[in-house]
Amino acid sequence: MLERRLKRGRATLFYRFWPAENSGKLLVLCHGLASNGTRWREFADATAGQRNWNLLCPDLRGHGKSPWRGRIHSEIWCDDLVELLDAEGFDQAVIGGHCLGANLALRFARRYPERTAGLVLVEPMLPPAMGRKMKLLRRCRYLLLLSSFAILGLNALGVSRRELPPLDLTELDQHTREQFRRLGPHAAIRKRYGRPSKDRLYMPTSAYLQALNEVLRPLGGLDDIQAPALVLLSSGGLFGDIPITYRALAAMPAVKIVELDAMHWIPTEQPEAMIDSIGQWLDSD
Repeated sequence: MLERRLKRGRATLFYRFWPAENSGKLLVLCHGLASNGTRWREFADATAGQRNWNLLCPDLRGHGKSPWRGRIHSEIWCDDLVELLDAEGFDQAVIGGHCLGANLALRFARRYPERTAGLVLVEPMLPPAMGRKMKLLRRCRYLLLLSSFAILGLNALGVSRRELPPLDLTELDQHTREQFRRLGPHAAIRKRYGRPSKDRLYMPTSAYLQALNEVLRPLGGLDDIQAPALVLLSSGGLFGDIPITYRALAAMPAVKIVELDAMHWIPTEQPEAMIDSIGQWLDSD
């Protein structure tokens, strides 16, 4: 595994790269909200030695080791990804991700169809399918942006948290799975994941609010996305209505949907099934 940094304007983009021998194919996996590239280290380790494709996992601007106190939106992230592809010498890649990362992959396919060889979407957050709480947040999403801009103003005056604690998703997943037997899977997941009071500790507040807004932004119909896609959905549907999600995804011309027994955090709850599904789909090409 190689750790690399790429300077893009005033931003420094951090990413992890796992090269494969004798392969020109690249899989890019993006993390979710308030996460970072360590989300995919378990996947990388499990597929090492049997993988015939390169793997690149970025810390998206504003997350992890890609700190950023400035404007953030999906188009900027997409352009960042193109810079990473160019830096590693790839014309195309299979673009994927979890949650926010899955939504970003869909936006990338629309913005850069010629650079998109395929999509791996792990629990995409489709706005029409969002549950009651998320729909309420959607109505307030412009307030999130206004709040983030106010915080950016304070940052410009020198008011900010100087140090942010590191977050290792591999270690967190292992700890959470140890709690499955004592608390049960659902209670253990709810205790730690998807809680803003914890999530925002690991990234600038302005970046968190802007990233949350990107989850809530409309995606539009998906019938214009031509890239072949694998979609992994949680049967629990914690943040979304499963039938509505199926109908929206079915508009894509070439999509395979796999439903797994989970609430939303498939990489934590069903790592083996996720790894097998992605590996088989990639190798079937």
